Amino acid sequence: MGRPHATSRFPTTKGGPMFRSVHFRYAAFALSIGWIPPAVAQSSVSISGVLGEGVAYTSNVGGHSSVYALPAGVLRPNSLIFSGQEDLGGGYKSLFMLGTLFGMNNGAVLGASGSLFSRESYVGLVTPYGTLTFGQQRDFMFDTLTLQQYSGAFYQGIWGAHMGPFASFGVPYVVRQAYDFDRLNGEALNNAVKFKSMPFDGWTFGAMYSFGGVPGQFANSSGSSFSVAYQFANGSIGAAYTYARSPLIEHGNAGIRNTGIGGRYRFGRTQVALLGTVSRNTSTGAQIDSVDTSISYAISPFWNIAGTYTYMGGNAPLDNNHANQLAGTLTYNLSKRTSVYATLAWQRASGRSALARINSTLAEPSGSAVQTSAALSIQHAF
Repeated sequence: MGRPHATSRFPTTKGGPMFRSVHFRYAAFALSIGWIPPAVAQSSVSISGVLGEGVAYTSNVGGHSSVYALPAGVLRPNSLIFSGQEDLGGGYKSLFMLGTLFGMNNGAVLGASGSLFSRESYVGLVTPYGTLTFGQQRDFMFDTLTLQQYSGAFYQGIWGAHMGPFASFGVPYVVRQAYDFDRLNGEALNNAVKFKSMPFDGWTFGAMYSFGGVPGQFANSSGSSFSVAYQFANGSIGAAYTYARSPLIEHGNAGIRNTGIGGRYRFGRTQVALLGTVSRNTSTGAQIDSVDTSISYAISPFWNIAGTYTYMGGNAPLDNNHANQLAGTLTYNLSKRTSVYATLAWQRASGRSALARINSTLAEPSGSAVQTSAALSIQHAF
């Protein structure tokens, strides 16, 4: 079986042990999202994934505090991934990926009801110009803005993605209301064709189209996504756009439109990141603007700490509600594959009858304008 190679979030001198902690955390994240490592033979098939579990406390869920077992750790979801590729010669390769999410507590598949591979499932070709894939795939709000380490979701996991006091925003996911409204936590599009270019003088580009599958109505329930990014010595900048129509919004004739732009910069052991997104329901006109500011610091080869401040603001259809959120994660790496970490998130909402809601799958928001969540988790990558 293939084994992915850990890649430092902050590139350092080759072989240097100082950044072992970020090496592990980035490798675990890459495994959890189905990153396919370079082949060392003409063909390969790999089984990989992330297993996590934790205990969490939330100060207010529908008016009551709650202590509960997490179905997965806060940072990364539990995942099982089958991936492979074959060298076709001439700079071409075929590849596939089948990935599913599941809860550690009961083994149930998480995601869309009835889905066996609820994370991503695709097949495609690697060419000298880029990678072309077909299937259920995540769009560039995730690929560019989160995987490039701009988003608070990269540093804080599900609690760093965005939700807030915007219950009427109307995302069409399994968790409704405003869950992950700008898709930074990774939402997939079905029936999708996706192209990601090879780097060209530091630049990469991406385009994606999801067929709606409605006879005679080409645009109905369809989706599209685009990205551009530029990589330089100590960081990168990038932008992404996704418009996903949904059969649950005006029978597939409208949906959620997202735009985001961000960047990150590394100096020594420290990395700073900034991201802004605009999310709009094209049926109701509801819009949420958000900003993430994150900082991560490698304390030692074993310890890493990261903090994120998030601002979210809604317009008139969302009662002009706003939210400010702080989140932090302290990680200790027991090995290259196993870590334990503590996560804390606090959110204060403002506006007419605004109820705080840290991004999660909990059934209800806070019963007040404030919500605090804390968790202690363990994570193993394989």
